This record gives sequence, structure tokens and C-alpha cells, in this order.
Amino acid sequence: MHPLPPLLLLVLLAASPAAALALPCPAPLQAGASDLGLSSFRDEGRVQGAANDVLRELARRTGCPLTFAWYPRARLWAEYASGRINVTGSSARTPERDRLAHFVPYVTTRFELVLARRVPGRFKTLAEFVERSDARLNLVRGIAYAPGVEAQVARLRAQGRVEVVNDFDAAFRKMASERAEATLAPMVIYARYLHSNRLQERVTVQPVPESAQMLAGAYFSHQGMTPAAHKIFADCLLGMVADGTVARIYGKYVGEANGRALVPDQGKGIIAAYPSIP
Repeated sequence: MHPLPPLLLLVLLAASPAAALALPCPAPLQAGASDLGLSSFRDEGRVQGAANDVLRELARRTGCPLTFAWYPRARLWAEYASGRINVTGSSARTPERDRLAHFVPYVTTRFELVLARRVPGRFKTLAEFVERSDARLNLVRGIAYAPGVEAQVARLRAQGRVEVVNDFDAAFRKMASERAEATLAPMVIYARYLHSNRLQERVTVQPVPESAQMLAGAYFSHQGMTPAAHKIFADCLLGMVADGTVARIYGKYVGEANGRALVPDQGKGIIAAYPSIP
């Protein structure tokens, strides 16, 4: 008998009710959420967004109860360290977070430079922005960037050109009131604020090569969650990547084409990256 191809196996696991029976599920499963544009936002008190819908579908497929708590992004990881939350979505991988939890990727992300039109010049790289402009960059506390971006941010800090805010809502409100000139954000984040703050005509969005495409995903706590539970969650979540569910969920918020672009090649690269994650 031939073994099933890995992608097909993940699709079957994601849909299987047996997964729910095998999981030693905590009750409740406490998810931390924070302001991440169309990935995570609050609407009339309800936690919404693509990343949170991914967690809701994961909970439905595994039969696990799931509740949300809302925090500023930087505080979210402090709450994680204290054990008050045990899962979160739409997170980039870092060594500090790996010490707290197990990472399972399900989407890709890439930061772009959102720049007020009143700032002269167009910049092909973040390095050019550093060297050929005196504009200040607003960054959100608790956000992880690619190493190439961090290197340029260090140069900006040395010049006194970095301002730190608690969330993306604050960064884009400052841009709307012309108290900020630039920020870094992925499409799934800035798309919400360019519309809600009527910024479309007042800013440009410029790709920067220093911001390489990164994996983003869910972190499942090491506290109170067994390796067997991690495996069930990972198999189900990667199955949602393989069967197109993650792309469809994101597509509801950013359009079908953009949703597919966030899960390129039907998720094959995302799934292939997971076995190398301890």
C-alpha cells in the first residue's frame, strides 16, 4: 500500500473528526489578539479579522473551546509569558517567542513603506529612505521585522528618526493628522487604515527589498499544552493551508487574488517549512 502524499494527508487530517477526539484540549483555549489591520481588529466589541477567523476555524475542526482577549501588541507577549493566554495568530517567528511557544506557519507576510506624499522623493530601498530623507519612521511596539529592516531601523534610531507607538491604529491616526510621515506595514494591515482614515490620496506605498517575505502563523504555548496537542493543532492548521481554507479566509478581507498571494503555490512552501521548526 502506497503512503498518501503529504498534502493530501494534511487535507484529510484537517477534515477528520478523529483529530478532535485525540486532542487533550484545554478549556478554555485563551487566544490573545491585538491590532493588526484586517488580520485582527475589533468591531463593536467583537474580535474580528482574518487571523482570528483562522483560529476560529481551527477550534471548530478540533472541537476545542476558544475565547479571545484583546491586548496591545507588546503587552500580548507579556501576557503569553505569564500563562494568561496560550495561543495567538498572525505572528512572525522570533527566538524569544520560540521559548514560550510552538510555531506553526500558515501565511506569508512582507512589510512595505507607507509614506506621506508630502515627503519628497521616492525610494527604491529602505536604505535610500535612511540616506536621502530626513523623515521620521513610526514603528509599532512588539512587531518583529526581517533582519534587513532591523539594520536600517538601527541607522534611523542613531539619527533620532524613530518614533514608537502602541499599535497600528495610533500610527495611522498620526499619519492622518500629519503628525507622522512614514510607517512600515504589510498589505493586510495598511489596507484597513488607508480606507478607514481616508489616506489613499495622501500616502504612497513603496516596497522595500530589505523586507524579505516572512512566514507568519500561530504560536501554541509550551505551558499546559502537550507535544501531542501541538501535533494535532499543527496537522489541522497545515491542512487548512493545503485545502485552501486559509487563503479563502484572508481573501474575504483582502480580495481573492491577494488571499491566494499570501499563501503562494497553494501553501506548499509554508507546509515544507514546518518540519524544520522544532
